[in-house]
Amino acid sequence: MARMIPPYISPSCPSPGEQEIFRRLKNDPETSDWIVLHSLDIAEHMRQISGEADFVIIIPAKGVLCIEVKACSSLRRENGQWFYGLDNRPDRRGPFRQASEAMYSIRKRVIVARPDFSHIVFWSAVIFPFVEFSVKSDEWHPWQAIDTRAFRARPLGILLLGILEKARAFLKERLDVKWFQSQSVSPTEEQCNIMTNLLRPSFEFYESPKQQALKLSNELKYYTQEQIAALDAMEANARVAFSGPAGTGKTMLAIEAARRSALKGNRVLFVCFNRHLGKWLEDQMESLKPQVITRTLHSQMLSTAGIVPNETEKCQETFWTNKLPTLATEKILMEGVQNCFDEIIVDEAQDILRNEYLDFLDLSLEGGLASGQWQFFGDFEKQAIFGAANIPLDVFIKNRSGSASIYALRMNCRNTPRIASLVHILGNLNPDYSKILRPDNGIEPELLYYDSSKDQTTLLIKTLDSFYKKGLTGGNIVILSTKADTACAAHSVQDSPWADRLKPFELSVQGHIGYCSIHAFKGLEAPIVVVTDVDEVSGPTSKALFYIAVTRALQKLIILAHDSVRNEILSILLEDKGARHG
Repeated sequence: MARMIPPYISPSCPSPGEQEIFRRLKNDPETSDWIVLHSLDIAEHMRQISGEADFVIIIPAKGVLCIEVKACSSLRRENGQWFYGLDNRPDRRGPFRQASEAMYSIRKRVIVARPDFSHIVFWSAVIFPFVEFSVKSDEWHPWQAIDTRAFRARPLGILLLGILEKARAFLKERLDVKWFQSQSVSPTEEQCNIMTNLLRPSFEFYESPKQQALKLSNELKYYTQEQIAALDAMEANARVAFSGPAGTGKTMLAIEAARRSALKGNRVLFVCFNRHLGKWLEDQMESLKPQVITRTLHSQMLSTAGIVPNETEKCQETFWTNKLPTLATEKILMEGVQNCFDEIIVDEAQDILRNEYLDFLDLSLEGGLASGQWQFFGDFEKQAIFGAANIPLDVFIKNRSGSASIYALRMNCRNTPRIASLVHILGNLNPDYSKILRPDNGIEPELLYYDSSKDQTTLLIKTLDSFYKKGLTGGNIVILSTKADTACAAHSVQDSPWADRLKPFELSVQGHIGYCSIHAFKGLEAPIVVVTDVDEVSGPTSKALFYIAVTRALQKLIILAHDSVRNEILSILLEDKGARHG
């Protein structure tokens, strides 16, 4: 595994190509002794006030390779100007010149500090991970470009080594290049470390606390990559239920499943249960409209039935669980299936396994649930908290699925190891995750206790103050409660400025901290989660809510619990510690 600096790629990095290259460099066995600097600003650029090298790769005994990545979907050059994808802004320098200038700036910095390093080979190259590139020009060597064909066909470490080998062979033939020593094994391991330390001052690793928190909202996409194999493994199955506990990447897999289905030309219905999750998913799938219809199940039923519930009906649970499914189903039966879908993708499927809901989906799918194409993603063990009428997964598979397959997901790709451990202990997750994919960030979950509502409010404000002092605001933080919005601790905050900073989650905008019930936030996640109003931990419902709340946190978790449950929580923690060391 290469030494990556920084050790993780920021999920805010807009280039999927850079993200993939980072992962491949990090995990390629060929790169085990390499040092890779990613996306570092060049403070002393040769032609600009500042510049950037996408990747600077220091390889023992070979040299230093500066990589420019152009992760565009299309590429053209007109009148000496380069255009990438849909970006109409011209690039007069072009990628090869960008890479070359960055390389010379870096080499100059190193040699000024260490003239004895002047014989080390520095070279540049360009990677086009998504397009073919076979243009020949005197402006670059053909072996300085890695296009999508080579990128997909061969290990990246071998490709990059090949570039440096060709560069060394080219320099050997150049009699005017006096500094090159073909027999040299430079840079040595010591020289590699010296260069790394030299380059760091000239490379700005600037990332504000706000950016550090925001990047975690997308980090799940990176750590879900190992889970994509699940979709590949079940590709030949028309009907699959993907079952896994919270944090195993089900939502991201559902998004990818919908995308893949659309690429096949299918008309897809993509539904979930939770309203907030439904809005987020709809935003994520915007580009695939109208081929992929993304809604909550109830929104789809309202659309099918052609009705708008009145205020009384909105507050009646029976309207949503019985009347609406009946009206929507009857509408299809009376008028026929006007818009039957080729495939249905369901997230939060554990909350949709009710006969009334399944009848509606059955009629909405070409071939029905027993013969059609569908993929259900759910936590069928722990998160079915919306009513007892839901049927077990095995019963659904046996009676309504047409012998569908089940694929078990057990690797956690959302939470850090310390948070995942708390999920296992206090969330009563058994069996535990098979693997935690994210590395340990060294941040322990915090348990804080209060003895009154006023005390809890004080604790909450103190906690939020500490985050604001670190620059963490707005979208970094969410407050979840075991209670409804109007009864939770966040709603009771009256002190300025926090009374204005806290808003119900659905009303929160940039700069606000949103709060809502644990139920309402199911299926979503946030960098920092503060759980409030924990006054029970032993009941089945309390354990389920606690499990859901804890698994929402990507980076930092704080739990505000009542003094009355302190001894119970400590007892559970001590019992687990004893079991591990017993």
